[in-house]
Amino acid sequence: MPRPGSEPVTSSLASRYAPRSEKPPEHGAAVDPLDRRSSDNIVHVLFCTNALFFQHVAVCLTSLLVNNSDLFFDVVIVSRPPEKLDEPKLRQSLAQFSNYSLIFREFTPPADQLLPLIPNTHYTIDTYTRLWAGEFFPQDVTRVLYLDADMVVVGNIGPLWRTDLGTALLGVVDIPGSDRGVAQLRMAETAGYFNAGMLLINLKQWREKHAVDTVLDYITLHPERVNYDQDALNACFHHCRIRLDYKWNVIWPFYREPLALPLPRAEIEAIRRDAVIIHFNGGSKPWSYFADHPRTIEYRKYLQMTEWRDFVPADRTPMNRLRKGVSAALPRPVKRLLKRLVG
Repeated sequence: MPRPGSEPVTSSLASRYAPRSEKPPEHGAAVDPLDRRSSDNIVHVLFCTNALFFQHVAVCLTSLLVNNSDLFFDVVIVSRPPEKLDEPKLRQSLAQFSNYSLIFREFTPPADQLLPLIPNTHYTIDTYTRLWAGEFFPQDVTRVLYLDADMVVVGNIGPLWRTDLGTALLGVVDIPGSDRGVAQLRMAETAGYFNAGMLLINLKQWREKHAVDTVLDYITLHPERVNYDQDALNACFHHCRIRLDYKWNVIWPFYREPLALPLPRAEIEAIRRDAVIIHFNGGSKPWSYFADHPRTIEYRKYLQMTEWRDFVPADRTPMNRLRKGVSAALPRPVKRLLKRLVG
């Protein structure tokens, strides 16, 4: 039986896409997708976030809409009360687009459920909210694309959305060479380990198999193995996932030099060229003044299209500007030596 949880507001697909002749719904877009698009072109997208990462949701969503004008996006953004998101600012940012609808929901995970997190990291309890994806969409929605906020979409995601999942619960992208499944979760080496920043969720199977209960039961039984929900998702569903092309979730190790991934350089460079979803996971965030990710420019490009365009990084202080200027003047071998010395 499903676990009791919080009860977000539900709505039917018809009520979410009200006819244009009626008063536009508070969450609606300027265009009714059912009037001009087939259901195959309606992509259901989920973000689970907080106020600190809301700017980055705006950037990710803007990049998604810019590069996918042939698709219509049914977007649901979920946060935890009592935190409030700047909803008007996001709507103003997206006013230039007509290929989306937007609804905000609030959700509180069960208070008595253990939800482990690595201390002193950027992870928050909001990462677990995606486990309840089935509660945020009507019953006739059978698949959902979940995206982390620290992503930028630079191409068309239509082929990803139309992936044949069969009876698999998830479509995901593995982390090449990761031994976390073996070392942390006691999985077989052949099982691999995937990054959960992009999840193509078979929502029909997710509901029917009570996937959220499976994950929560695993956490209850093995809390020492879980640092965040990605661990539990791997442990529970590595056998019922479809491995997708790396281009659908290109994580930081693909760009880090010197390369540490167990793939040929030629293959890595091809993945860089073909990247559709760039994931700024790890410590090199593009909103940091010291960001050294080579695709940071993509984040800033789409940031300029939002109402957050005047954002100034918190670490852009006079001292840090001086440090960055000195660093830029040093030869690369010297900088590598200093980095090794500092640790």
